[in-house]
Amino acid sequence: MKKKNALWMLAAILFCGLTAGVLSACGDDDDKADEKQDSMEALCHLMVSEDVLKVADVTVHYLDAKGQEVTEPMNTLEWKKSWKTITLPARVGVWAQLTPKANAASLQDSYQLKVVTTAGYIFNSAKGGEWVEGHTEGNPSTAAEEVKADNVAEWCNNVPKVRFEVDKQGLCIYSGGNKNSLCEWIMNLFGYDINLCYINGK
Repeated sequence: MKKKNALWMLAAILFCGLTAGVLSACGDDDDKADEKQDSMEALCHLMVSEDVLKVADVTVHYLDAKGQEVTEPMNTLEWKKSWKTITLPARVGVWAQLTPKANAASLQDSYQLKVVTTAGYIFNSAKGGEWVEGHTEGNPSTAAEEVKADNVAEWCNNVPKVRFEVDKQGLCIYSGGNKNSLCEWIMNLFGYDINLCYINGK
């Protein structure tokens, strides 16, 4: 009888030991899940005037979370996309490919053309702090440019790109495009608090 009780006691001890080990392992996983990491959200935006869609087929080119070029057709006056990553450095960029339509010259004598290209990012530091930076070509509040029908094809070939890279510390280390002074505008565009424009955690 004593032998049987001893076996039961040994089994109970082993069971408790295994249970404690499993719980401990789960606790380790929870701790790892709670570890903070630097992260970045990229914001890409394109806006065109109504006449641009009359004279050209618009294809958006942008760099995705893996830094690879992706294309999408654009049939509206505005296009925007955002993506997040914890893999840094990261490349961000967006530009438009305008393919002139064959009948553009026969529809009107001139067109009001404008393309605004904007790319920015929000960096969230694991150590605390976040900041915003961006670059743009064009200003959404500026009037469109009048372009003669015969010059549409040439105008379409000169739409600029906005591209840059964000390093592991969240700093922009290369830019193609002008420094964006329209921070509040792009924050509103993507539904973020404009106070992000004035926070500097660096």
